[in-house]
Amino acid sequence: MDWISIITSLAAVFAGGGWFIHYRANKKKSYGEASQAEAEGWKAQQDVYQQTIADLKESCAYIRDDRNLLREENKKLREENNLLREKYNELDKKILEIQKDYERKIGELRKDLARQGRRLENIYPFTCGLAGCQNRTRVEIQEEEEEQEPQEQQNNAEE
Repeated sequence: MDWISIITSLAAVFAGGGWFIHYRANKKKSYGEASQAEAEGWKAQQDVYQQTIADLKESCAYIRDDRNLLREENKKLREENNLLREKYNELDKKILEIQKDYERKIGELRKDLARQGRRLENIYPFTCGLAGCQNRTRVEIQEEEEEQEPQEQQNNAEE
């Protein structure tokens, strides 16, 4: 290598070296701007995520409140339902008691009716209605049809 080529190379480096430094500075600047834009993009995306998270939290809180309200209503309705079932069971028991009582009373009334019927059968054939009466005599009571037949025979005999 001779001196001329070394000097030319050095002059080219010095002359072109400014361009190289300028190129490196522009490259760093563009990388910085790109990084800044990327950071802003990430920040915008993060803001969207944060807003979505806030909306979801608000929605979850609303759903929880609604669920708690429904649970309270369900609890009240269950209590009311249990109360109504208890009243229904009480009324059902009362109905059964009343029904048994009426069946018992009906049985007693039937017995009384049968007893009164037997007493009437014993009293009916006698003229005097007093059971201990001395004048009590047995009387034959004829049915109406039997009474009409002798009258018809008498009417036919007269004709």
